[in-house]
Amino acid sequence: MDYVPECYQKSTLILGCGNTLFGDDGFGPAVINYLEKHFQIPDDVCVLDVGTGAREILVNIALAEKKPKRIIVVDALDCQRAPGEIFTMPVEDLPERKIDDFSVHQLPTSNLLKELRDLCHVEVILLAVQPECIPETVKPGLSKKLQDAVPKVCKYIVKNYF
Repeated sequence: MDYVPECYQKSTLILGCGNTLFGDDGFGPAVINYLEKHFQIPDDVCVLDVGTGAREILVNIALAEKKPKRIIVVDALDCQRAPGEIFTMPVEDLPERKIDDFSVHQLPTSNLLKELRDLCHVEVILLAVQPECIPETVKPGLSKKLQDAVPKVCKYIVKNYF
């Protein structure tokens, strides 16, 4: 029998996506860090800072026999909203920059999320924040508006999914 990672056996999987080296792009990992430090994570919930490696986890979940009932993807998405604005979004509405987040050897992450939702019957929730600034060169640290959004997103997650 193949080893099934513990996170696949939980009912809810929360993935914090983003690169902490590029300003507000590190929002997802910051949310995971805050959740782990300030809240008791229920036994049936797994929180993971996946950085820029969400695709590998999503492929593994798609191929696993046992899957979570719900996947919540937390990320900074530029949708021309007010910086720090928190919103949910259907997978098919991902901005072009995120849709094209793949190499020629890999499926787009958005396609994996759609397959998990449509073919594997996993509820997929994109929980996003509008970044203020994602620099083109290395500059770690969230803007003040996104720092302020981290506890708000965490409270939303705890209230609705814990």
